[in-house]
Amino acid sequence: MSVSQMAIGRLYKSIELLCGQRNANVSVELGKCLYEPLENGIELYQAHFLLDSQHSEYTSPVAKVSFDAKSQLWELYIPKSGEEDLIWIPYETLSTSSNLETILAELESDPLACFWS
Repeated sequence: MSVSQMAIGRLYKSIELLCGQRNANVSVELGKCLYEPLENGIELYQAHFLLDSQHSEYTSPVAKVSFDAKSQLWELYIPKSGEEDLIWIPYETLSTSSNLETILAELESDPLACFWS
């Protein structure tokens, strides 16, 4: 197993835990965390529900985390607002890190209120 495969496996486990904790501690009205695995990372989404509904009305993109095997760095992206097609741009405050936990802590704490608003 290559370093990047191990890193991606670690990311999947960490994101599953992050979404599970967030979904357990946040009311349905504020949206639930979903993620979609990618070849070299994940895309996070927030599912929005109508009152008294068990099915999400729509989802909105939250963030993208990917691992660059060449640089051995984690990359964090946010969706560019106002675009018809989904475009990911680097998260200015922390666009790359060698430490996955640093990226995940930024996602969880959301200091600029741009992920889970």
